[in-house]
Amino acid sequence: MNQGLKISLIGFIILLGTVFIALVIVTRSQAVDIVNHPPEERPEIKETPEDYGMIYEKVSVTTEDGLKLYGWYIPGENGATIMVEHGSPGGRQDGLYEAAFLNKGGYGVLLGSFRAHDECEGELISFGYHERKDIAAWHQYLLGRDDVDPERIGLFGESMGGGTGILYTAGDPGIAALATGSGFALTQEVIEKFIQFELDPPQWITPILAGFIKFWAQREADFRTADLDTEAIIANISPVPILIIHGGEDDKIGPDSGKQLFAAAAEPKELLWIPEAGHVNFEDFQPEEYKNTLLGFFDQHLLKQ
Repeated sequence: MNQGLKISLIGFIILLGTVFIALVIVTRSQAVDIVNHPPEERPEIKETPEDYGMIYEKVSVTTEDGLKLYGWYIPGENGATIMVEHGSPGGRQDGLYEAAFLNKGGYGVLLGSFRAHDECEGELISFGYHERKDIAAWHQYLLGRDDVDPERIGLFGESMGGGTGILYTAGDPGIAALATGSGFALTQEVIEKFIQFELDPPQWITPILAGFIKFWAQREADFRTADLDTEAIIANISPVPILIIHGGEDDKIGPDSGKQLFAAAAEPKELLWIPEAGHVNFEDFQPEEYKNTLLGFFDQHLLKQ
């Protein structure tokens, strides 16, 4: 090999090494930013159930791994209760719209927050892996209340709350009916869609970025994305009924997620498809159909109407 070719080869190797190191640094930084959610970065609580005309209690629970979580409990009239779980990076106030019409329909509503969100302890988000413990803690809280019928507890989760609801309910904990809005978990496909939404890189590099980000996110927050494959386990929810609500313009995780989840789910199942809606903004496009479908679903399966 002549001297010039050697120099060119060494230069090429150095260039590849530099690109790889840069890729590692950039993707690790992005992954750390995605899974870390310190208190100073969380949305301020600006509304409470009182702003929607509801009487409520401030409540708290401690998870099995020692984190204190905070929420609101709104008493109902029919003995049935619905847990409303928010997405990320939101908090319990995100579910006030749904809580208002569910409570008006007679339901008790628990607006429980996840770890690393709202005023809760913890700073790491695992997109459903550890958050299952949070839903379990809120569920146990409801089971300890005299005004809650343990056989008539439903769950509605939006975005990450929907994905976590699928993971939790598939473990057969005693949820009587499950509804999701823009539900997802941290899969390769969702990460790629998120990267396109947030960074808009060239299409060819997106899968590479997603692979690196997934690797670093798992290490940072101590979870495995393989355990978050909601599509693979959603059929295990049956015979618990599921309602999947999704928007045809969901540019954050993609409209296909809802259709794929519905196709993978076993009966009994329902799909509310709102073509104009994006990510968890159904009430902006078809508010009456959204409200009536969600309320009707729980009436059918929790009140046996």
